[in-house]
Amino acid sequence: MRKAEKKYEGDVLNVTDYCRSLLVVKDFPTLLALLELACDSFGPLIRRVKLSTLKTDRTSKPGGYRDCIINLELKDHVCEISIHLWPMWVVCGVDGFRHYRHCLEYSTDTFGDPYEALVGLDRKTMAELIVMAEESMADMPLETLEWYHEKFILDYFAEVGLFLHHGLHEWAETTVRTLIKQRCQSPDIGPNHHETMTLYRYLERALRALKKTDEAEDVAKKIYAHRKQIKIEKIEAKKSLWNAWIMEPFESIIDPNKKDREEEEKIKKEIQASKKAWRKVRI
Repeated sequence: MRKAEKKYEGDVLNVTDYCRSLLVVKDFPTLLALLELACDSFGPLIRRVKLSTLKTDRTSKPGGYRDCIINLELKDHVCEISIHLWPMWVVCGVDGFRHYRHCLEYSTDTFGDPYEALVGLDRKTMAELIVMAEESMADMPLETLEWYHEKFILDYFAEVGLFLHHGLHEWAETTVRTLIKQRCQSPDIGPNHHETMTLYRYLERALRALKKTDEAEDVAKKIYAHRKQIKIEKIEAKKSLWNAWIMEPFESIIDPNKKDREEEEKIKKEIQASKKAWRKVRI
């Protein structure tokens, strides 16, 4: 009813996802194989396929939510199948849609720092939230946390914000160090991922609050080195693009068909690679 009111002026007949299911696939070739299977199995029933949020030139939905949507008409009712890519599913999990809905409803994407959502809460409320957080994570003590406990890692990350805002910087330091360790061990994230570097920034903040200046400076140097490397990579990318802009006009004069040949060769290689991956999935 809420969706009908917000998007369709109260017309519930325009809502297409009363009946919803989800699938998680390994990668894009698997997604393509699944779409082919869907078309072969119930093609006439498919009303729409939405891939827009998975395209590189499109922004995600609020909260970073991205998926592929297939709408099917079954017995005069439109149903929805939501398909997720595994690398994204590792991050969002089954609660991803709820997070997307909350971000949409409360406009939380406007926060540059997620912990800014805590600004304005009094100390009593903050203390109650910390007690609730501790109780909710009682089954997963911090010392038993592993890199694949994604839900609890996100819960502990939220708790760090409560610690920082409540002045419990020792607890914040301990928790952030553990989270950094788990993110570094994760095969999907690693030490140079932006999430890991974000954790380092909160670690620096906690260390400075604890007057651990030397340790804070070491963390700050690590963060600076990472930013510098990112900047260098961007500059190199721009140089490559600039060189292409300078050289291509001259090359087109000398060999006017070179660009077309290279593009054709690139497409052939991409098609061959896709077919190879596709066959592997379908076997």
